[in-house]
Amino acid sequence: MGERYSMEEELDFKKEARKQFLHYFRFWFLIIGILAIACLVMKLTQGAREIPRTNQEAPRERVYDYADVLTDSEEADLREYIAEMEKEHHIDIVLVTFCQSVEGQEAMEKYGLNSTDWERNMRDLADDFWDENKFGYNKGFEGDGALLLHNWYEGQNGEHLSTSGSVEQQFSLHDIDQVLYAVDEYYDTDPYKAYKAYVKEVCRRMDPSLSLPFSWGLVIVLPIIVALFYAISGSAQKKAENTVAVNAYVAGGRPQMRNKEDALIRKNVTFRKIETSSSSGGGGHSGGGGHHTSSSGASHGGGSHRH
Repeated sequence: MGERYSMEEELDFKKEARKQFLHYFRFWFLIIGILAIACLVMKLTQGAREIPRTNQEAPRERVYDYADVLTDSEEADLREYIAEMEKEHHIDIVLVTFCQSVEGQEAMEKYGLNSTDWERNMRDLADDFWDENKFGYNKGFEGDGALLLHNWYEGQNGEHLSTSGSVEQQFSLHDIDQVLYAVDEYYDTDPYKAYKAYVKEVCRRMDPSLSLPFSWGLVIVLPIIVALFYAISGSAQKKAENTVAVNAYVAGGRPQMRNKEDALIRKNVTFRKIETSSSSGGGGHSGGGGHHTSSSGASHGGGSHRH
């Protein structure tokens, strides 16, 4: 009978501990719930909101495969995918491939380039192609969108991402690098997959539901970690004497961790920012990455990766 009574006492203790835990962390759960609902509303509102295209000057073509690295069916599939994503995110998305020397004095003189530098010429060619064709979802000068220029010339292989309008404003150098890394992962094995990844990554980073003024890791993961620590702490005491009250573990209604192991775990839980390198010169989360002015006087952002 004594053992049975002890088990009942233990169950009562666990029930009371859970009750205290839920009471103490109720504000965390409430905040997480509100944020989840807010994100859902933002996503539904974005999906329901139709913004008509206002720029009628730009050509309808989005895939200019001058290097002939895509099959006809791949080009058709890519055009269809781009059209779908443009309608959803309200930006122009252009792809240009070519195979031509853009570096050195000979290329400068032969093609009328402005520099002997590879990166400078890739940037100018991308910006000029955008400006001359008057791309931009909302307008033909400094309109919203992005263009990927990929040079397949042997020894000068690489891409430049040119951003304009809202994409330029929102994309940091880190964002630009991540788009180019998405291309780098597949370009040498599957160009179609690489260019689809470019479109997907640009649109993903233009999604307003991802640009929230807080860290999801802090809001969601931290309470889970605390909850796990609290659960481990409670289970470690399950064989304690029955005379020990719940308040010995939840003093003042707040979870307390009594043993040395818990204290050590708490001291060792740290958050570390992982830095990423950037060929464009820096990271950060502010917009205007790689900001410059094109030969036509338009504002652009961008960056390059050379292989």
